[in-house]
Amino acid sequence: MKGKLTKLIIALVVVIVALTSCSTTIALKTLVPAKVDVSGLKSIAVMSTQDNTRWLRPSFWNSYVPIQSVDPTFRRYVSVMSGLDFGVSSAITDAASDMIYRAIDTGLSYKVIEPKLTDAYVTVGQSNMNLRKTLMDNNVDAILKTEISYLYYDEYIRQETSRYSSTDQYGRTYYQKSFYFVQQYGLTISYTLTDVENNRIIATGSFSSENREKSTKIGHTVDAFDNYTEDYYTITSASKLFRSLITEFTDSFRNELSPHYVTEYFTFYKNKPKVDSLDAAYDALEDERWKVAQDLFYAEYQKSGHINAGLNASILFFANGDHDKAFALAQEIYDKTGEPEAMDLYQQFKRITDRESAAEKQINSTEKAGANGSSSDLIGF
Repeated sequence: MKGKLTKLIIALVVVIVALTSCSTTIALKTLVPAKVDVSGLKSIAVMSTQDNTRWLRPSFWNSYVPIQSVDPTFRRYVSVMSGLDFGVSSAITDAASDMIYRAIDTGLSYKVIEPKLTDAYVTVGQSNMNLRKTLMDNNVDAILKTEISYLYYDEYIRQETSRYSSTDQYGRTYYQKSFYFVQQYGLTISYTLTDVENNRIIATGSFSSENREKSTKIGHTVDAFDNYTEDYYTITSASKLFRSLITEFTDSFRNELSPHYVTEYFTFYKNKPKVDSLDAAYDALEDERWKVAQDLFYAEYQKSGHINAGLNASILFFANGDHDKAFALAQEIYDKTGEPEAMDLYQQFKRITDRESAAEKQINSTEKAGANGSSSDLIGF
């Protein structure tokens, strides 16, 4: 039943049309497999993310921010409290746990067990020294362990002098000095996916951000006498910076571990060379009458061999679910004319159908990929 339902979902391709002055584009919602072979998995339990960086509190924790490259004259003006909040470590791990759980729970493949329940299973399993049995008794096929394996945070106050002169209220020329509260941050999230029944590691991996920098202007000089004025500013907490950064890992985890939908774009070919009888076909596209447009384009191609009409018909055959006809028509056009666009379409069709077949196999297979992975030790959790 699940296999039939999956095929139905794949067949009912969602079509969206965006019109511009030059062309009409169709966006098809297509199914792709996870990069990791999750075949045969009916449930994955997600552990809460752990912070294993042994991140020591910096010397400026809950104190004034270090000052770098600031003239002594201004140091008394630019003292600000650190943006590093005490709850940053738990905020990071909580955000990562929630992001990963939501990212892989696409509703298309396996059931995803939330971190709190998974942690409870792990606690019970470790206490009775048989984690594997505890997980299997609760119908867990695989367990996903994640950790913050690298974390970087630094902050300081920096002075910058403008390259361009300004004029103060007295008409004197000066070069404005500006002062910034600088926060630098980055992290890496690592994962291990283990097949519980076979006690095998299915996959391991990690995703890293580049180190980011956020600068907040806190003040500047206003005249040739270097009088200082404070700017209106709000310091962003380290927790908020990291939570925002972690959301950017969503696509990486979804692509890695869960079959999901992506959007594939096709652009229709113009009425070139111009054929008046095709105006009705393009009007049908604008009105979203896909089958009508398909038949009109195909009829013109059969009558006159109009290449662009044939290419458009091929796209619509594919969008309307007649994949065999789409492949055959694109191949026919290429064989007759050698048009590279026809072969490009054929290859795009093939890429989409190959991905959907692979995704369907992952969703419906009963053979677990973990059976061939490296050995694990679930008690070691």
